Amino acid sequence: FVREDIAAYMKSAMNEEEEFDVIVLDPPKLAPNLSTLDKASRKYHALNRDAMNLINREKGGLLLTCTCSAAMTQKDGGQYFLNTVNGAGLSAKRRVTLLRVNGAAPCHTQSPASFPAGAYLTAALFHVGPVGS
Repeated sequence: FVREDIAAYMKSAMNEEEEFDVIVLDPPKLAPNLSTLDKASRKYHALNRDAMNLINREKGGLLLTCTCSAAMTQKDGGQYFLNTVNGAGLSAKRRVTLLRVNGAAPCHTQSPASFPAGAYLTAALFHVGPVGS
């Protein structure tokens, strides 16, 4: 495991031509409210694009990407975050396939009727195809 500023680490790893079979990308809350959503979506896009560029270019691999920002999770019926990741795949010129989406664990209670913002955790598992696939 590596614990470091992710943007700096991924830039360094790309410069050293490192590749990974699996990447878990779990940044802190980047969109604490709707007014920061545009800036946050650009950051999520860049982080996911760079992570995809570090996935094994010949064989492909897995990317587990997460958000804990309700603004990202709930916009467009829950598709905004996934669409952002798909856009990052296009920018990285990698084919991505969504394998699974999970929310909070059962112990993290939610009340969609009285507090919809409580459904803010999203973890999405993607297969990132090889370059040229």
